[in-house]
Amino acid sequence: MNYYPPCVHAKKVMGLTPHSDATGLTLLMEVNDVQGLQIKKNGKWVPIRPIPGAFIINVGDIIEIVSNGEYNSIEHRAVVNPVKKRLSIAAFHSPKINASDWSSSGYCEG
Repeated sequence: MNYYPPCVHAKKVMGLTPHSDATGLTLLMEVNDVQGLQIKKNGKWVPIRPIPGAFIINVGDIIEIVSNGEYNSIEHRAVVNPVKKRLSIAAFHSPKINASDWSSSGYCEG
């Protein structure tokens, strides 16, 4: 769970610095419908407007790697609101990868 308190100097602070998630998929729920998540698209930060009751799903680094770049990990950040608190919940999911899974599924160990 992430809590971002309101800040009158919102333009001068960052809620969460730019990053991509190392996991496979991230499921994010904006709890109180306050905007703050932004993604980087074409070199510009684009705000993501929460839809009440909906999940936001971010592709992480692992999916980009195993898909050979077919699905790109998304760079994102969180900004704070000058008058409203923001709450979000993130759940991180990654594939289970170990030698026994690979060998039993027909992949060659090397």
